[in-house]
Amino acid sequence: MSGVLAADVAVVGSGISGMLVARACLQAGLEVVVLERGGLRTHAEQVAGGLEADVDGARHNHETAPGTPAYPWDYVYGVGGSSLHWSGHAPRLQPEDLRMHSTHGIMEDWPIGYEALEPFYERAEAALAVAAAPGGQPAHPLSPMDRVVAPLLEPFSALPQARPSVPVGRRPACCGAAVCALCPVDSRYSVLNACEDVLEHPGLHLATETVAARLQLDGTGRRAVGVDALDRRREPVQVRARTFVLAASGFENPALLLRSGLERPATGRYLFDHQHRTLWLRVRDPVGAGEGHTISTGYSTALLEGEFRARHSGALAVLFNPGIPVVGHVADALLAGSAGPAVRAEAADAWRRTLPFDLLLEDHPRPERRVTLSSRRDALGLPLVRVAYPPPSAYEEDGHRAAVAEIVRRLEPLGVEAAEERPAPAGAHLLGTCRMGAGDQAVVDSDLRHLDVENLFVAGGSAFPTYSPSHPTLTIAALAIRAGERVAAELA
Repeated sequence: MSGVLAADVAVVGSGISGMLVARACLQAGLEVVVLERGGLRTHAEQVAGGLEADVDGARHNHETAPGTPAYPWDYVYGVGGSSLHWSGHAPRLQPEDLRMHSTHGIMEDWPIGYEALEPFYERAEAALAVAAAPGGQPAHPLSPMDRVVAPLLEPFSALPQARPSVPVGRRPACCGAAVCALCPVDSRYSVLNACEDVLEHPGLHLATETVAARLQLDGTGRRAVGVDALDRRREPVQVRARTFVLAASGFENPALLLRSGLERPATGRYLFDHQHRTLWLRVRDPVGAGEGHTISTGYSTALLEGEFRARHSGALAVLFNPGIPVVGHVADALLAGSAGPAVRAEAADAWRRTLPFDLLLEDHPRPERRVTLSSRRDALGLPLVRVAYPPPSAYEEDGHRAAVAEIVRRLEPLGVEAAEERPAPAGAHLLGTCRMGAGDQAVVDSDLRHLDVENLFVAGGSAFPTYSPSHPTLTIAALAIRAGERVAAELA
């Protein structure tokens, strides 16, 4: 595929942001090239053998910065990007999340307010077929565990999910298995099952296994004129377009800017991942573990907002319907010398009476958490992405302690017998490395336009200036729809 590709718009990355930007441009009659460094695997292939194709572009290409702790970053290179492995949780950010400085005197305000973002939330909820969205898909019913804790952790409500409760398009309704990560029936939103109009559009050229190496600028340095890329044979490809959109990840977006000489003081800085915290509360009576319409169906916002956020993080509390894994209990019992029916009975009893919470928190945006380029190179000859991610600050840690204490206090009527904190998943939210704003502490403006290059946009979670405890994907989608329409309006 070596040679030259030309279009009105060139998009780097085929995840949710890239596809929603491409859709807006295609609907306006524009030609679009999408570069995707990974391959394309069908849902059936993913279920059978993993999310990523076995190609050079899909190899993970980051290293830990010397002198900083390792961190379990979890991302996908392939058509669909992060839409292939996310949970489907899709709540909105709250107005307070976008004005932390105005409300609490800390962090920064977003350059776009909730009122301006709200109509794009509505359109993103429709595009993703979000259950429990206002005026949209019906909510999944609360699970037995949800119903146990809901009166004690108010406000408590159905968790917005990009898993339809009634069929939509090619996507069936959620099957109610309650134990799935990768959706077995292909109900949970992904680019592959919900962007067929984009993938099959005659105006789209999807170049898979094609890695964007660097941007080309004109003589003024104020306009991009092309992307230098490498195809699956490592042959050069030049992409020419009128406008360019980086819609890769919080690693790849800043890395491409840095490889292109577009380094602002904030480029690559303020990296953030929701470091989930797991809390197991064993209570007096069985709580209905293992039942529920999907993996999580309800959430508490009781600890999400308030004056305390000036001092410590808020928290979002989500119950995990499959219940706790019992393998650890069995292993502990065997190591202690127990065996047989008593071990099974004890493990089953613990499972029935334990409420497993997933707690999401936030932290101050921190410039020392950052992405730079390594002197070492990957298989394609490009610099590795070097990641420095120091441990959480006191703001997050204090928020974690406060959340645990408050949940235990509120659930005391259930007869809390034990509270145990366990390892939790981490690494899936790569936010903040090309943040919105103005001046040296930003990379893009409120339209996601690069502050130095007028026809370059940077979409995705990398544009978040602050984070919130809430899941980011719906906001990423809303911003992508908004940016796509800005690009289309300028070029059509």
